[in-house]
Amino acid sequence: MIQHRASQMVIFHTLVTSGSFTQAAAKLKTSTSYVSKQIGALEAELNLLLVQRTTRTLVLTDAGQQFARYCEQVFEATQNADAMMLDARDDISGTIRLGSSQSFGTLHIIPALEVLQEKYPELRFELSLFDHKADMLEEGLDLWITNHEQLNEGYIAQHLAETNFVVVASPDYLLKHSIPHHPRELAQHNCVIYQSKSRNYDRWSFAKDDLEQTVNVAGNYRVDLAEAVRNAVIAGRGIGYVATYLLSDEFQSGKLIQLLPDWKPLQQMPVYVVYPRRRHLPTKYKVIIECLKSHIGHPPYWDKKLKPWLGKTVT
Repeated sequence: MIQHRASQMVIFHTLVTSGSFTQAAAKLKTSTSYVSKQIGALEAELNLLLVQRTTRTLVLTDAGQQFARYCEQVFEATQNADAMMLDARDDISGTIRLGSSQSFGTLHIIPALEVLQEKYPELRFELSLFDHKADMLEEGLDLWITNHEQLNEGYIAQHLAETNFVVVASPDYLLKHSIPHHPRELAQHNCVIYQSKSRNYDRWSFAKDDLEQTVNVAGNYRVDLAEAVRNAVIAGRGIGYVATYLLSDEFQSGKLIQLLPDWKPLQQMPVYVVYPRRRHLPTKYKVIIECLKSHIGHPPYWDKKLKPWLGKTVT
């Protein structure tokens, strides 16, 4: 009876967090009719209505909201028990589903995972690259590497890195246009702008000594992929406010030139690894997180590589 009730409570928790019988069934890898049957049986055993069903949505009753809190505890207990048993086997293996932004994941996460797989060949990774704010439960992610700071309740974020920005242009662009020596002059230039559904970086902020300056920039090219911003700037399409993690040898090779070196861009982009809150974090998660931290370093290895090339005045 206890085992049966615990199973029903996990199903109810999945239903509540999924928002529909169909999505709950998909997460549980079962049928919608089975989920509905189990919830109906649970309501009959409790003699309480837990869910108000409509054609499009489900709404929890007051009793359902109260019961959901206990179901969450049961779900977390099962997750923690599974994690402890895996640790007891001392087994760094299995499939880990990760999510990351396209640019950061391609340039920095994939190389780190290659190192991990050499050390732990029994680990398997499924990596999804995207730039939207993830619903980890909905998308089936174990770990999410992101710069989004507003997380849903029930998740933990560990800091991986702090990304800085630089203002850059190509030599070709600068041969055809004047070189800006103050941030406000950027308003007269064609600027390449990162823009997605949730973010629009057309306000660039700077600091110099005790002064701060924010300028509204504009341009004829907006794109929702950070690498595409960098590539457009290299191609001479305009001036860019570019994250340093996107750069490697562009200064050394002369593809890009840093502008306004005396003005520090104020935009920063912390990078986090996010996972569901639980009392016992599985060892393989800890191993992956520590490997990512070690691979990136502090300060990040890309900033160390760029340091000799930054701060030079353009005339």
